[in-house]
Amino acid sequence: MIVYCLTILFISSLLSSQYNFLAAFLQLLPLAVSFADPLPAPILSTDPRHDVYYEGERVAIICLAPTMRKIGGFRFFNQTGEQIDLRTPYSLTTAWLQLTATIASAGEYTCMYFLKESGEEIPSNRSLPLSVKVQAAPMAPTLSLDPQQQVYRPGNHVNLLCSFPSSPDDVKEVQYYADFGLAVSIPVSNVKNYSFNLRIMGEEVSGSYSCAYFVIKSTRPVRSEKSRWISVNLKSEFSNPSSLEPLVTTDPSLVSSLPVCLSMNTSMSLISIPSCPMTIHLSASAFLYITK
Repeated sequence: MIVYCLTILFISSLLSSQYNFLAAFLQLLPLAVSFADPLPAPILSTDPRHDVYYEGERVAIICLAPTMRKIGGFRFFNQTGEQIDLRTPYSLTTAWLQLTATIASAGEYTCMYFLKESGEEIPSNRSLPLSVKVQAAPMAPTLSLDPQQQVYRPGNHVNLLCSFPSSPDDVKEVQYYADFGLAVSIPVSNVKNYSFNLRIMGEEVSGSYSCAYFVIKSTRPVRSEKSRWISVNLKSEFSNPSSLEPLVTTDPSLVSSLPVCLSMNTSMSLISIPSCPMTIHLSASAFLYITK
């Protein structure tokens, strides 16, 4: 009888232990599942990597998602927490935010990524903040024309004189720009200014010009601010006919003194002379109008 009771007590104790273990396991299971739910935070970096950037430089902020799961998209945020870029749909594990460095773009950035499953968005935690420091670009040079004229004619030459405010030892390169894009880049050394000789060949060189220079800062070439834009205007070989007053005469013999470009026909009310810088009008009252 005693043995029987001991056996019952042993079995009851064993069952109680198993029940308690099972209950504890079931309590821990949601915790294990919840620990697996959060997505790992992305890693934020810049390319190129510099301690400080100068205005006008290009920099890419790179957000890397450390997961093998299918990405649904990325979000980038500025230091106020405002979303500044959204990439979706997006399947790569790396996203790039391209910036042009300005004083306004300096600050801290963060990013996050998200998955899309069953139509729902599953967000990751945000990355650690990344600080982007920006300093002002070197001062702008001064651009002038020599000789300074209101208009230039084909065959003329004009010097685009770019003068630097920095020490001559610092300037390593000068660039000239036209309003149709980059015109020319020239290495220089130990000069306070550089003069580029522009030959006026035709309408293709008529427009606005600017210049900038490069100095070495933080072991890399950094471009200055651009100079103010100045205009190089071309004067055509012939004046604009619409801007001249017509010559009025009653003497048709005046036509004989004009270049012969085509035969006269008195029945024509308008004689067009494509190769001559003038147009001849015949009125009904025989007055002759010549626009040069």
